[in-house]
Amino acid sequence: MRRFWQNSRTIQEEDGELQNEPTKLQQSLAELECEEAIIEDKERFGRARKSMMKVLRIKYSEDVANRALSRVNKRVQKDHFNQK
Repeated sequence: MRRFWQNSRTIQEEDGELQNEPTKLQQSLAELECEEAIIEDKERFGRARKSMMKVLRIKYSEDVANRALSRVNKRVQKDHFNQK
């Protein structure tokens, strides 16, 4: 026979896991938007400008902006954008 408190705790844990999912989705979307902004800036000016990165770091956080910049730079190094 199960105890009631065990069932309620399991439900609360499940609810907590479900509430964390939208934040992961929001973070992924923020990283994609940040990457797109960096790619557009690089295509337009040939580099990621300091002012653009400052805006992205304020809007999305330093970690997200820096990771997006490093991913874009890796793709450029590997000639990912020039292959068609």
